[in-house]
Order: sequence, then C-alpha cells, then structure tokens
Amino acid sequence: MKSERMEMLEGLLKSGISPILLENFPASIFTDAVILDAACDKSELNGHYEETEFVPPEWYKKLEILDEKILVISNINKIPDLEQKKFVEILKYKKVSTFELPKNTVILVTANNLEENKINEEVYSLMAHI
Repeated sequence: MKSERMEMLEGLLKSGISPILLENFPASIFTDAVILDAACDKSELNGHYEETEFVPPEWYKKLEILDEKILVISNINKIPDLEQKKFVEILKYKKVSTFELPKNTVILVTANNLEENKINEEVYSLMAHI
C-alpha cells in the first residue's frame, strides 16, 4: 500500500499537480523543503515592512533559494477548522500577500488521523488527496 501511495505521489509531482494532501506522511521525510507548521501565527503568512520596503515572510525567502521549490504545510488538521482557512490564499492562488510563490513551487500538506481530525471543506477541495 505504501509503495502505491509513493508512486502516486511521484506521478503527481512529475505532472506538476499541486497542492497535494498527504495523509499519514511525516513532514520530516522532505529534507530539502520549507516546512511551515500549520499552527503558525497568521502573521507569518503575510509580508511585512522593513524600513520602507515591503518584504515577504522569512520562510518565503528560504523557498526562493531552494533548487527544488517544495513548501510543506504540516499537520493542517491539528488546528481548528476555521483557522485552516488562513492557508486558502497559498493553496488556491499560490501566493502570500502580494508575493506569488516562486515558479514551479510544489505545495504539500500533511495530515494525520483524518477520521478524528477533519479538514475544512474549502481547504480540502483545493488539494489532491493521497
């Protein structure tokens, strides 16, 4: 079963389909990725001013310099239903504040035990589920 899921993930990644919801995959398997904890404060998803310049969040800057642009939002179903909606802009429009995610960014979202901890319907509808 696990090898089938890995093959499915590889196929989706090769075809450029993103975002992808990975059920019971630990975020730690992605060693060269930006991992954003779903429980982060909403302010971490917005740009901010440094003196007179509007700049993206720190995690975005790290994503820009990676060879393979992989953003992992970990444990989305561990936060309340309404709080999950803070990721809609990233999942639907592939942007944060006024900054579009770098070209070819793959968005992966991890969740564990979906039977007990649900995902917001709108958020879920924006992802391919493996």
